Amino acid sequence: AGHVQLDSRPILPTKDGNENITEVDALNIRQTLDPAVKYKMDHQRRGVALIFNHEHFFWRLKLPDRRGTMADRNNLNRTFTDLGFEVRLFDDMNKEDVQQRIYEASTEDHSNADCFVCVFLSHGEDDHIYARDDKIEIQTMTDMFRGDKCQSLVGKPKIFIIQ
Repeated sequence: AGHVQLDSRPILPTKDGNENITEVDALNIRQTLDPAVKYKMDHQRRGVALIFNHEHFFWRLKLPDRRGTMADRNNLNRTFTDLGFEVRLFDDMNKEDVQQRIYEASTEDHSNADCFVCVFLSHGEDDHIYARDDKIEIQTMTDMFRGDKCQSLVGKPKIFIIQ
């Protein structure tokens, strides 16, 4: 069995007595964290931001086009670029290609990066989102960045935005 590493900070009591809950991706538990605890954000580079934009879908999925999504994509590209991210844009990709790009990002060395961002603009329901040709389980994508699979991001923010 593989070694699972905790991918969060230790439990700390809050000063005001309120609980702040975060889900820890490497373990199936919840922890209480102090909001005063901050991530170290002074690495050599900000990090990678993947933006998957899906406007058109394979006809058999019977999903309508997502008109206006290019404006969202372009605004996100500009914003993340301005924040210092290395932005990678992907439009109307098939499931296999999406999963390959995410896997490639998860196996890169992020040691000198502050964090990682993945944005998915698409249709979706419950626990999945749609690529151009098929649905993708959200957990399949996020699992690739768990502490035991992407050690160079352990202790760093991994942000997934799904619209």
